Parts: sequence; structure tokens; C-alpha cells
Amino acid sequence: MRLPLVILCIALAASSASANCTKNFTTLGLPLLSQIEYRTQETYKGLDQTIAAKRLASRLKSEGYSRVKRNGGVVTAWQETSGSGRPQELRFIVSGRSGKTTIEAIFTVQQGQIAGNRVVRDELCRLIATAAG
Repeated sequence: MRLPLVILCIALAASSASANCTKNFTTLGLPLLSQIEYRTQETYKGLDQTIAAKRLASRLKSEGYSRVKRNGGVVTAWQETSGSGRPQELRFIVSGRSGKTTIEAIFTVQQGQIAGNRVVRDELCRLIATAAG
């Protein structure tokens, strides 16, 4: 009887984390007139920064992102999906303070390009959750 309760608690904690990620989502820029920056972040207690950054880099490589690089707590990758030859930058900044690790995701598309807010938000939150394990 305890096992289902434990699973329920884990599921609720996971949905709570993604709810915060979703709530933190913002955009900056004017569609088609300037580059657009999509941002979100999530904070986790007790998550090792190095492990989180390594998980992110590994996931991005396995999913086919190009030029994936990790420099300490910063992970960058590029993605070309528009067919224009103009890649978009994806960057994660993993930082820690007082036993908590914050993972910030920033996806930048170039002027003249747009992406759906919901699609970008869901993808960024999914990748952040990957870093958390």
C-alpha cells in the first residue's frame, strides 16, 4: 500500500517542478523584427551542478543538437531547423547557492524567425528536468 503513495508523491513533486519551470517562462523580442529570446528556469535542492551540466550536454548530443559544448556550468548547443542555414542557440546556465542549484535555459532565434511559445516552453522544461535526473 505504501508503494503507490510513494509513486504519487514523486509524480506530484515532478509535476510541481515542471509547473515552476512553466510559470517562469518568458520571451523577449519582437517577432520578425528582432531576435527572440525564450527563457525559463528551475531551482532544485541538493542537485550537484557538475552532474546537472554533464547530463544536459549528454542529452543534447544524444538528441542531435550540434556544436554542444560544456564549459563549467554553461552548456551551449546549436540547432538548425528552419532550412535557412541560420542556426538557433540554446544555452543553459547551471549555478548554485546555499545548497540549491538553478538551471536557466535560454533559446535564441534570429531576426525573422519565430517559434511557438508552448513548444519552446515544453522543450526547455523537459531538458531542464533531464538535468535534474
